[in-house]
Amino acid sequence: MAHHHNHHEHHDYVGANRDHFDDKAHDFNSYPHAIERAKQSALAIRNVYPFDKEKTMVMEYACGTGLVSREIAPYVKSIVGVDISQGVVNIFNEQFVKQGYPPENFYAIQADLKGEEGELDGKKFDVIICTAVYHHFPSVEETTHTLSFFLKPGGALIVIDRKLNDGNDVPEQYGHIVAHKHGFSEEDMRKLFEEAGLTGFSFEDIASIGVKEDVNPFIAKGIKGE
Repeated sequence: MAHHHNHHEHHDYVGANRDHFDDKAHDFNSYPHAIERAKQSALAIRNVYPFDKEKTMVMEYACGTGLVSREIAPYVKSIVGVDISQGVVNIFNEQFVKQGYPPENFYAIQADLKGEEGELDGKKFDVIICTAVYHHFPSVEETTHTLSFFLKPGGALIVIDRKLNDGNDVPEQYGHIVAHKHGFSEEDMRKLFEEAGLTGFSFEDIASIGVKEDVNPFIAKGIKGE
């Protein structure tokens, strides 16, 4: 996999995010806006992909405590959550067990994926979802290549994040965990997806979801070639 270097790499965003989300893990399930945002995100995702309860295998990358995965779970065959924070992974797994989902089909692991053979026991996925976290990744180029690697031929990468804006509206206390403070344009996402071998690009505005109105979220989708 090609490695792309950029000016974000001098700061350890990965370590900062892991520490932050380990520390806050137990808070996320109780934030009303986080729960509402997860519901709206899952609805937007279901609107752009025809999930099949008998067949669809999903990875949620940077899954957090699994708020979005739990909204999608009734419509899919399996979900593997992946996150760098063991704290949120533990809660993801506890919640799925508590809701009666079989742990062999619905579970999360702590990992920093590289897109290499043998990771995740060789599993490939019909859909990979990544919601409201792309702006945390130091190299979105590397992340997109990695996620493309884990798609089956014909599989879909679906990303929800914030549209490009002129100002930096990231609160100061979160600056150390947000690498891309201005969001992403449609052309940014198209280029990322195409360079990772994804075609059939789509990009749509979605309703602002439980966050400040000026964030302007989007949903982007690309398909891995057959």
